[in-house]
Amino acid sequence: MRMLTALVAALTAVSLSAQTSLIDQGRAALVRGDADAAVELYEKAVAQTPNSAEAHYGLGGAYGTKAQRSGMFSAAMLAGKTKAEFEKAVSLNPNYLEARFGLVEFYAIAPGFMGGSFDKAFEQAQEIKKRDPLMGHRAYSFVYSQQKKPELAKKEYLDGIREQPNAPKAHSFYGQYLANTEKNYKAAFEEFETALKIDPSYMAPWYHIGRTAGTSGTNLARGEETLKKYLAYTPKENEPTIAGAHYWLGAIYEKQGRLGDAKQSYQTALKLNPSLKQASEALKRVS
Repeated sequence: MRMLTALVAALTAVSLSAQTSLIDQGRAALVRGDADAAVELYEKAVAQTPNSAEAHYGLGGAYGTKAQRSGMFSAAMLAGKTKAEFEKAVSLNPNYLEARFGLVEFYAIAPGFMGGSFDKAFEQAQEIKKRDPLMGHRAYSFVYSQQKKPELAKKEYLDGIREQPNAPKAHSFYGQYLANTEKNYKAAFEEFETALKIDPSYMAPWYHIGRTAGTSGTNLARGEETLKKYLAYTPKENEPTIAGAHYWLGAIYEKQGRLGDAKQSYQTALKLNPSLKQASEALKRVS
């Protein structure tokens, strides 16, 4: 009996190891921009362990990435698969906030005939907020932004800071909003720096200072410094990629007139993610 128990345990461990490996390989494929490979890997992961919320979420993300690069008919089919996989992940693990946020994005962006619905997006945002108030504020803000209601979108981030002034995530989220939506780069830098003062080990602001510097053409020396800091880090799932960091470092070098360094950074970004269109276009400019 002990031998049988040990054998079952060993086989289970091997199965779980293979499942984890497929998920990791799927993530790596997405990071390098290979959506086809990611779909194949995650489909195998789902087939091996159909009750894995992580596998279903990954497959949904892979379908979504592939949909963005497909024609209208294929995109519509893939959109349905994306929603179904995210929904399955949430049904398996109601506390899987990344999967719920994926549904928020889907419902808020997709047209009605593809299953889009602002009401459903808000339902998911509410569920997220019950479990993580700051991520909930971000979810609500995303929906409001899609509804072209910038004042309400901004208010969500300000409410998050008011509720948790010492949370670095709150300041980083607001900084991204200021940089991406309002183009208020000075205020964005201030929010990112506040986040780092609260917790220097929180890596997102290091990246976003560099990205904002590369976008705005301001604060370039600080942007170079923070991106080099980020490049020494290994990003986790849903964190900014190393390829992206190399691209923005290249953008900073380009704005500084350091074209040789810019070319090298863009080449590195493309080596890590050959589908990074921004980097390929930038490389043409500096070559």
